[in-house]
Amino acid sequence: MTRRLVAAILFILLALLCAGFVRLNTAPARIELFFANVGSTVGQALVVAVVVGWLAGVVGALSFAVKLARERSALEKALRLAEGEVRTLRATQPAHAR
Repeated sequence: MTRRLVAAILFILLALLCAGFVRLNTAPARIELFFANVGSTVGQALVVAVVVGWLAGVVGALSFAVKLARERSALEKALRLAEGEVRTLRATQPAHAR
């Protein structure tokens, strides 16, 4: 509950900071993309660039986490297989090896 409240307050503060930044930077800017020309203010362009960069970072981190989870799953499967093989070998060892 407290963690969510703090996160909500921080999000609201960040939104207000972004709104103030956009309000202070009202100079027009023309952004030429490969497929279109977009007109906006400098503040809006910078906020959009930061948000897009943040989202790209989140996507990269999630893909890395998924890769690690798959690798962990494969290692757990290999460990179970090896433990089963050890149990089988211990059960079938000759009497003089005990």
